[in-house]
Amino acid sequence: MKSRILVLSLILTLLLATSSGVANPGGKGDSNRDYTCGGSCHGDPSLSSPSSAIIDVDIPSTVYSSTTAEVSVSISNLDTSDNGLVGIFLLGSKNGNSDHPEDYGWAIIQDPNGGSSNYIEAVSSDNQVTVSWVLLVPDDLGTKEIYVSIQHGSYYNHNNKAFIGETDAIVVNIEPIPENYPTLAEGWTSPEERISGDSSPITIRTVNTESLTVYWRLSGETSSHEATVDMVADQEWEVSLPATLGDTRIEYQIIASMDEFSNQMPWLSIGTSEPYFDGTSLGAKLQSVAFILIILGFMLSLQTWFAPRGVKKSIDHTTVVEESIVSKKTEESTSEPDSDYWSRLIKSDDNPGWLWDPVENEWVADPNLSGGEQ
Repeated sequence: MKSRILVLSLILTLLLATSSGVANPGGKGDSNRDYTCGGSCHGDPSLSSPSSAIIDVDIPSTVYSSTTAEVSVSISNLDTSDNGLVGIFLLGSKNGNSDHPEDYGWAIIQDPNGGSSNYIEAVSSDNQVTVSWVLLVPDDLGTKEIYVSIQHGSYYNHNNKAFIGETDAIVVNIEPIPENYPTLAEGWTSPEERISGDSSPITIRTVNTESLTVYWRLSGETSSHEATVDMVADQEWEVSLPATLGDTRIEYQIIASMDEFSNQMPWLSIGTSEPYFDGTSLGAKLQSVAFILIILGFMLSLQTWFAPRGVKKSIDHTTVVEESIVSKKTEESTSEPDSDYWSRLIKSDDNPGWLWDPVENEWVADPNLSGGEQ
């Protein structure tokens, strides 16, 4: 009975300790997610409130299969929290699971933040956000649907819940691609970023393309420049873009041509990252040992630096000790014989006044007599 009460008390404590607010004010980062995220992204109506935001989606109503298409999303009338963060979903359905665009044949070449995710987070400016995805259209023909959903906080949000907004289905008609129409190869995605200062060419793979032209510009610029393009293999191209520094983003546009067709694709972008750590485990260990030796050397230097000054050098006392030993022997030789010496001496009646030393084989005068005669 006590164990049951203990278990029930523990469950009740955990339930009471759980906060009723389920929003993530700091966001959770870009990733590939279903609409409800298993209930953790506020898809449950009990965990969210309707958003007052207005969502406009711009995508061509008719596209060719296996070509690129741009989805532009403009969000206005936002009422966000202090950080202005907005989470934006690009979806193929609103089933709650398996509603990623790739589940319906679309491929994300690039998301608004330079990656390839269907869920991204953006910061609103003046209560509005404009972002765009670049997609590769599915191979199968017919109609496909695209949805956009948003979630955000609010300054006046005492329950710490998310505000949800969503669009109706945007219908896209997919028609067969004309024969020999130039486009990007299936599976190719734009590089997300390059290392600061890196001017290595990027590789682009295409199909049905006999010539490729690429224009580039820095983010925020309106004028563009033509890049150098080299064909390194069949339907494989290397494009030389200038190196960037800091947090600069460079944008580029691909134009693929074949006979009378010219496919001008949406602008893509590449970010700039700090240099990665390049080393081996052995190098890291050797560097650690070097640091240890440097620290030990520094400690020894400190010990030498703070050692007492003006201390006299140690004196060699060998001569003093030797003189002391000689002096002691001399004193022993001149001093009176000890009791062991006198006890070994033998009196002789034939030689009164003298004692015989059997060790030294000599006569010694008896000190108890005034003098000794032989």
